[in-house]
Amino acid sequence: MVLVTALFEAGAVFAVVGVQAPLLLASLLSASLLVILVLTRRSRDRLNLYVLDDLPNLVMNSAAAVFIAWMFEGDFGGTRPAVILASVVATSFVVRAFGYIIRRRLQASRKLFRNTIVVGGGLVAAELVASMETNPSLGLRPIAMLDDFPTTKASESEVPVKSMEKFEPAYIDRKGIDVVIVAFSGLREAEMLGMLRLFDKAECEVYIVPRLFEYASLSGDMDHIRGIPLARVRRHAHRTVTWRLKRVTSFLLAFLAVAVLSPVLAAVAVAVWLQDRSAPILFRQTRITENSSEFTILKFRSMKPANENESATKWNIANDDRLGKLGRFLRKTSLDELPQLFNVLKGDMDLVGPRPERPHFVKQFSQDIPGYGARHRIPAGLTGWAAIHGLRGDTSLFERAVYDNYYIENWSLWLDVKILIRTLIVVLRRTGG
Repeated sequence: MVLVTALFEAGAVFAVVGVQAPLLLASLLSASLLVILVLTRRSRDRLNLYVLDDLPNLVMNSAAAVFIAWMFEGDFGGTRPAVILASVVATSFVVRAFGYIIRRRLQASRKLFRNTIVVGGGLVAAELVASMETNPSLGLRPIAMLDDFPTTKASESEVPVKSMEKFEPAYIDRKGIDVVIVAFSGLREAEMLGMLRLFDKAECEVYIVPRLFEYASLSGDMDHIRGIPLARVRRHAHRTVTWRLKRVTSFLLAFLAVAVLSPVLAAVAVAVWLQDRSAPILFRQTRITENSSEFTILKFRSMKPANENESATKWNIANDDRLGKLGRFLRKTSLDELPQLFNVLKGDMDLVGPRPERPHFVKQFSQDIPGYGARHRIPAGLTGWAAIHGLRGDTSLFERAVYDNYYIENWSLWLDVKILIRTLIVVLRRTGG
């Protein structure tokens, strides 16, 4: 749907600008606009579709497309850039307004709709369901409310109230649910958070009614239903094009790092071998990554473990007597972590992500620490948001989980770049360990 509407808008711009300016400029401009529209796609699933709401963003997109076209082809054919920009804005405005009118009419006639469930059975949930039924132009068809203790108003609705046991991805997929709206239910917030994190990869949009919503104002990516504000839960990284670009970028940067640092890798390997020729140069250990799957992590050996069980179950070795000068140096400079570049090349890890832990501790911490298991929604990383904030070794596991989950919820390629730069600074300052 996004691509189709973007093609219509870009095509209309090409037709209008092509009359005023050279075809090469019109082609570059419309192609640039198409890419911008697909990447931004702000109106993709909005509930309230009004072109005036889009106008500021529409003007910025048009100006960016005109600028890009001018950078590659400065010939406007005697037409002023301001006139071209005005034509692009006007054309996009008309095309988008016409598209919104058609969509609202299709939704109002129930020919176009999205199946919706409301999590909650209170007065707010009942009001949301009533608004959907009386305003079909929103394009939402309420399928059910989920709550174990619904109010009388919710129970009297024609939309059925079902048990909270239904609130799981399998039910969403089976019923073809497109939209989930979380109102207020009898479930504790910690339990609700754990359940919502199961929906990271579900093909549905999730909205949350904010606490004290009567006092909330719409901002950013928020929407509303008849005055009740809804905060859209950010689409999970796995469902975006940029996430696939993250994996490609991690591979290329790891490959480049191995090539550039190969003399360092060789020198450290020789030093480890010379220190103790009776033990392997590389230390191998089972760690947990995405979806709680296991992989073998690689490190330069900084000490010789007494046995395999100790390696798997001993929490911190920072003060171990067997950690010699070389081992302490490797850990302080993080040089012992360099072989993990090969884990990145293999696909076991990414460059940036939650630091992987051993199965023994993952099982223990997932039971005792809120949110710890949610770290495994994405692949483990050589460095991460928690790591650059000093949360390594013998530090707060709760804080580590909070930082890692913050990274997952707010992931972007730029955030990865910032983490890599700050990791380099930490390594150069020798504050690792």
